[in-house]
Amino acid sequence: IMKIKLKDNTELTVTDACTSTSIVAEFISAEEIEDFRKKLTDENLSSFAYVNDEEESSVIGEYQNYTFESVTYAEKENIFVATFNIRQLSNIEVRLAAIEAGQTTQNDAIAEMSEVIYSE
Repeated sequence: IMKIKLKDNTELTVTDACTSTSIVAEFISAEEIEDFRKKLTDENLSSFAYVNDEEESSVIGEYQNYTFESVTYAEKENIFVATFNIRQLSNIEVRLAAIEAGQTTQNDAIAEMSEVIYSE
């Protein structure tokens, strides 16, 4: 049994049709598909792996810096087969995300300092 393991340790049983750019899994409802889609954040896809669940920590493939693109699904006999399309971020996108995260931290620090100064 193959599973995907996201950065936050969310695990999902997936099919052998998975690749580095598509996660394929079976669900019992469209709501379940959406619940998993919400887990496919850039943070959770910044480091994920496909693992063989039957063998102790058997990693099939490890991936870094991916982003969610789209999801499609088909229903057959009350089973929903969903394909989540993902892609690897370019080096520029990865660097830009790091700069934006740093800028947010810097802005928060400046805001906190100004509160301290103006509250005295």
